[in-house]
Amino acid sequence: MPNTIMAIYTWLRIALSYCVVGAIITTLLSAYLQSVNLLAISIIMSTFLIIGVYKAEKTRKSTGLAHYFAQLSSEKHIDL
Repeated sequence: MPNTIMAIYTWLRIALSYCVVGAIITTLLSAYLQSVNLLAISIIMSTFLIIGVYKAEKTRKSTGLAHYFAQLSSEKHIDL
């Protein structure tokens, strides 16, 4: 995998993982309210996107995306 594509992939993987958390929270909020509140969904998703972008940039500057990708690749799956 070329370095540029790997860096983009790793950056998006970090940023979008926080968006998944935001999506889960908005789903639980909508289920609790039993309605779709577009303002709340927009605020929560935007907040988690900003957090994800911040974390991805922090990782890029401190650890480096190539090193972080190598760390992710070396992780082993453990069945509980």
